[in-house]
Parts: sequence; structure tokens; C-alpha cells
Amino acid sequence: MYTIQQVMAEVNAHKTLIVMLAFTTYGFGFLQYFTSMYMQVKHKQCPFYFWQHCWYFGHDITFSLLFAQWFFKIDFWLFKVLCIGCMIFVVIEIFSLYQSVRNERNEIWGKYYKDGNVSEKTGWVRGIAGYIIGAVLFMTIRLAIGDVMCLVLMMSTNATLAIVTQFRLEEIGFRQKGIIPLTWFTLLGTILTFSPPGIGFFATAVPILNSTWFYVLGGVSVLCAMRYLIVAYRLPKQQNLLS
Repeated sequence: MYTIQQVMAEVNAHKTLIVMLAFTTYGFGFLQYFTSMYMQVKHKQCPFYFWQHCWYFGHDITFSLLFAQWFFKIDFWLFKVLCIGCMIFVVIEIFSLYQSVRNERNEIWGKYYKDGNVSEKTGWVRGIAGYIIGAVLFMTIRLAIGDVMCLVLMMSTNATLAIVTQFRLEEIGFRQKGIIPLTWFTLLGTILTFSPPGIGFFATAVPILNSTWFYVLGGVSVLCAMRYLIVAYRLPKQQNLLS
């Protein structure tokens, strides 16, 4: 698919630009997740599907476990910082798992039981199993497609978030506090993710992504992120619905 040497050639040719774009891209990711954590604590309900957390955990743990590659083989400070960032995301995902088991286990897994009730123990078993499956899928797919630096699959986390969270919001059925900032962070982060070289981190760092399929996926993702924003504004506020 691509080599470390190809990516590092681009990084060395455009160091300042790529560092700025990488930090901006990660910044939107943190904004999205901090908002998600806030909503999990405040509303006892996550704006993401649980399977998204499984896939994102797979990314974060895989990137973190490539510690030796970032710190010794590549040995460029940007990727060391990104690795530490993914370690922080791993902690965030574990927090999200805790919140899901504590507050949402009946909603997430109750449909698999006749009475709809899921014990906390069962929630932990199912939740941990989901995270393990997500990690195994991510690691094996990365090896199968030759995504040596996780950058193509990293982009997939932004695409799935943009595409599917609109349906999660429709299922919730009302506008909770925090959803409007989340939709804006998602839209802006998605636009940046799929921007062309010189504007977007991925197409700048990985030349293979500067291709038709990447921009078609980007167009679909941006349209879905725009719809996510529209759905959020059109839904009734939570307090109005409950009054």
C-alpha cells in the first residue's frame, strides 16, 4: 500500500505543515471525545454506538503497541507525540466502556435477552469481548492491507464517526446538551480529514490517499456529517420533550 520511507519523505519535505495538520486533526478527535465523555456522564447515554468504541479502541491500542516503531525505528518526535495521544485515547475508551456497562448495558445488549435486563457482570463480559474483537480486527486488517503506519485505518475512524452517528442521534430522538458542539466538531474534522494535500493531514502525509476513492469517501462522509448537524438542529431539545 505504502512504505514508511514514502511517508517520511513527505514529512521531511513538509515538516512544519504536516505537524500543524496532524495536531489539528488530533485536536478535533479530542474535542469529539471530550464532548462524548461529557454527554456520557451528564446524560448517562453515549452519542456513539458501542461498536464504534470497539473499532476506535482497536485503532488506539494498535497504534500504541507500535511503540518501538515510533520511538526507535522512525524516531521522529511527531509520531512519538501521536503515540502518546493514542495511549490517552485508550484510557478514554476504557472510561467509555465503564460508562457503557454502568449506564447503558440494557440499551446496548438488552435486546439479546428476553427480559431485556443485563447484569453488570454480563455487561463487562460483553463489553470486554467487543473491545478484544475490535482490537483483533484492526490489527489483522492493518497487516492484511499493508497499512504499516496505521494512517489509512486511522482515517477510517473519522469516516465511520461522520457516517453513522447521525443514525444514533435519530434513535435517541432528541437534542441533548453537548450534541450541537459535537456535530460541528464532526463536520469540521471530517472536512479536514478528507482535504487535499497541503490542507489535510492524511492526503499530505500519505500520497496514495490523494486519489479518487479517497475523495468519494470524503464526499459521502462530509454529506453525512452535514446531515448529522441538520438532524441535531431539527430535533426537539431534551427539556422541551420532557416538559
